[in-house]
Amino acid sequence: MTKWTQAVHAGKGTPWPKSRPTVQPIYQTSVFSFNSLEAVDEAFSGDEGAFVYSRYGNPGLQVLEQALAQLEGGEAALVASSGMASITSAVLSLCGAGDHIITTQDLYGGTQVLFSREMSRFGIEVSFLDVTQAYRIEEAIKPNTKVLFVETISNPLMKVVDLAALVAIKRGYGLYLLVDNTFASPLVCRPLEYGVDLVLESLTKYINGHSDVTGGAVVGSKEIIDRIRPLHINMGGVPSPFDCWLVMRGLKTLPLRMKQHCSNALLVAEFLATQPGVTHVHYPGLPGHPHYKLAQRQMSAYGGMLSFVVAGGCYAADKVIRRLKLVEFVPSLAGVATTISHPAKTSHRGMTSFDRAKLGIDDGMIRVSVGIEDPEDICADFEQALRND
Repeated sequence: MTKWTQAVHAGKGTPWPKSRPTVQPIYQTSVFSFNSLEAVDEAFSGDEGAFVYSRYGNPGLQVLEQALAQLEGGEAALVASSGMASITSAVLSLCGAGDHIITTQDLYGGTQVLFSREMSRFGIEVSFLDVTQAYRIEEAIKPNTKVLFVETISNPLMKVVDLAALVAIKRGYGLYLLVDNTFASPLVCRPLEYGVDLVLESLTKYINGHSDVTGGAVVGSKEIIDRIRPLHINMGGVPSPFDCWLVMRGLKTLPLRMKQHCSNALLVAEFLATQPGVTHVHYPGLPGHPHYKLAQRQMSAYGGMLSFVVAGGCYAADKVIRRLKLVEFVPSLAGVATTISHPAKTSHRGMTSFDRAKLGIDDGMIRVSVGIEDPEDICADFEQALRND
């Protein structure tokens, strides 16, 4: 069964006595009742069909986790209340005081802040470097290094990591390799197939796809997910029953949406590359991108995200933003409508301008989440906004 079909039929594995609802019900309850002590023992021992309290588990949550595990090609999944909650639970389950993490310097701003400001509170050291160069990773590995954390497609420079090369490093040094696959989604890339330990998704983004829920997921082997789950439950970062239902609803249209996101993004990237005043376009589907050939090998498409730079810094970027009519400024991504963001003022505002410049995040950079509209309308809006008159 292809991943397209898996997405559409997700959640159908729930057994029902004679007939079943075509849409997964919402189990809007915080707690479950029991008619015997034997039933209580079964529930607390982890019986798959027994539930106690929705922080520990809920039927809708269970179905969503099973669907995501199947779609990502993993044995098990854990769903959290946000992408950041999933990252926090995974990392703190695998690392403790005195351990070391290696991650990419071109990282989502929220994760950057978590690693640079919060991990030290737990006694965990983090090194930021260019993970697209394998030798730099090996140079940074220490005896206490436990985790290598990367993004399939980086935010906002759209760099692509070589998963096969990273898996070779993690196996050689006995590390856990965690991959944030949010910008790709499992429809574009399935990192577990390359041998990574855990794949993480912000369900808020493409998998839900409608900008009406926050959520996150960790997918991998049952052994590692079982290790993460107790800390995750105890820290309380679990989703509500309704949030799980919303994500399941979005999951069923993921194949159609991703097909349009990706085809539109390629057209918009090619268009922007021809516009006066645009000095650079970051998109792995353009032949001039440094990781173009790697993206061709590793992904089924190039994703729906891109960024471009206008000459003139923040002033020029703001001028473009103010002139856009169809495309709105939204400090998130992966909804059905095309939106833009300004990394220096949103995702990476926690960094100094000097540090952003070192990474190549120009103050004139605008990140685009390309939606599913007619691409001619998207390009026409950017054309009039970029016009120098």
